[in-house]
Amino acid sequence: MTRLSAALAALLAAALLVTAACGGDDDDDATDDQRVARVGSVSELATYAWIDAAGAGLYDYLSSDVTTTCTVDQVTEALAEHEQPTGWQQVKDVEFQGDAEATATVILIYGSDRSEEEWGFKQESGDSWRVSHVPGLESCEAGE
Repeated sequence: MTRLSAALAALLAAALLVTAACGGDDDDDATDDQRVARVGSVSELATYAWIDAAGAGLYDYLSSDVTTTCTVDQVTEALAEHEQPTGWQQVKDVEFQGDAEATATVILIYGSDRSEEEWGFKQESGDSWRVSHVPGLESCEAGE
């Protein structure tokens, strides 16, 4: 076997392993795992944006349902009473309601403490997920 043939065989074997590890498009568990990962990613990104830029940072990760009801200033005001986290730890207990909505427990860091909060999520364009609810936004979401 030539070096090129051996390299191609190794590349093909690696591609098959990656395909097997990722699962096929019809594999419901892989799809759920991917959706959980996307919800986890957006919760982490939203948390660090909130840490960096308060309500204005979080606003960029909110679903269109929230942003059509709440302005940046309203989100900032609604969250003023909510302690701002200092970090994100993980997401757990992700539950999907249909194909485009989910709730999850987001574990946030507050100094040396941890707190579990239930957040809502909505799938918007394509595979993109956005935050549809964070504790503290109730007054803004109600249009007050």
